[in-house]
Amino acid sequence: MKRLVLLLVAAGGAALWLKSRSGGGGESWANQPAAQPSLAVDPPKLGGEVDAELLAILACPLDKQPVKREGDYLVCQECQRHYPIRDGIPVMLVDEALTPEQAATTG
Repeated sequence: MKRLVLLLVAAGGAALWLKSRSGGGGESWANQPAAQPSLAVDPPKLGGEVDAELLAILACPLDKQPVKREGDYLVCQECQRHYPIRDGIPVMLVDEALTPEQAATTG
């Protein structure tokens, strides 16, 4: 009998706790609308200023050769991969780079 009373008290406390967390309204938490993610920020734009000292030390992660700036990309002098510059930040990831063929088609 004591166990049953303790179980009922615990269940009542849990229900009160859930009600207080859901704003105290008559709706259950299951009926609450899903939380909306914050408004998406505009995607980063290609280009931007990159510090000259940073450009001097950057190298292609694939073949470790120097890169030079061509428009909105850093281009490896060896493999000709085009690494994008987004909002002034060079993205030196091989998976993000354009191959020479892709770069030629994007113009």
